[in-house]
Amino acid sequence: MKTLSSIKRLHKLVVKELFFINGTLDYDRVTDALITLANAVHNYSDETEELWYIGEDDHISMDDLIVGAYWHFTEWHGGQWSKGYAALCALGTVFSPNMSSVEPDNDAYIALFQALAKA
Repeated sequence: MKTLSSIKRLHKLVVKELFFINGTLDYDRVTDALITLANAVHNYSDETEELWYIGEDDHISMDDLIVGAYWHFTEWHGGQWSKGYAALCALGTVFSPNMSSVEPDNDAYIALFQALAKA
């Protein structure tokens, strides 16, 4: 079980890597961080809404990050055995799109595409 503070640290790491120029992780490692974050959120047992508001006063809220990352990996995974597909599956445990679609201005979706283009 992950604590809320460890989930906040993972969120902060992903935000730093996607939205700041001093990020040091490559696209593959950011994907690893997103998998870890999604798994931590999935395994978080406290039913508090505070989880989804992490980052709301910062660059991107947890819910926007998860949704944008989910839609990014629906389009840009490398097949069933790829790390991108593993990320999609992990994100899918905490986000179910139902009848929704990606918002083209989602910051996480855009930032992940830009990170992929640099890879």
